[in-house]
Amino acid sequence: MRSIAKIVFVILPVVMFSSCHRNNVPWEKFASAPGAFNITIPAPVKTMDKKGLSIFGKNTPTHISYWEPSAFTIDKFKRFEVSYTDIPANISRDSLSMAMILDSAIVTRRRDFTDMEPLIQNIELNGYPGRAFFFDGGGNALLNVKVCIANDRLYEFMVVSKKNYATNNEVSTFYNSFVSIKQ
Repeated sequence: MRSIAKIVFVILPVVMFSSCHRNNVPWEKFASAPGAFNITIPAPVKTMDKKGLSIFGKNTPTHISYWEPSAFTIDKFKRFEVSYTDIPANISRDSLSMAMILDSAIVTRRRDFTDMEPLIQNIELNGYPGRAFFFDGGGNALLNVKVCIANDRLYEFMVVSKKNYATNNEVSTFYNSFVSIKQ
């Protein structure tokens, strides 16, 4: 009987904490001075830089800002991410080159997640030309990816959410809050 009571007293606070904390993820306006953008995203935001193969060649630096939930807050979302890569200035002034870069970027991101070919859509993200795709991989996750070009940068956005949860408000807040700041 004492061992059951000990287990209950150990597990009960953990369950209570996780259930109370689960839906109270704080959101913040995140400003990236080097990325020249603002966006509203869950907190805390983590950042990292990586170099790799991109549509601009080998060892292209990509700067990533993201939020992943802790084990206690995995409820509706698995990840919010915005990344950017500098592009040559002449590309953003030529509509044909811009369209080719957007098409290549969204196809590359799609290949990161699936061999299937979900429909790619032309979009405007807060006035910036872009592309998007949405993917339901048949598991428990939905993927929402958008790319756009603004002020000589290629921005890539991703939201991974769980199925069967009302997430439209949070996803809309994330995408609609993006603002590129001209430097």
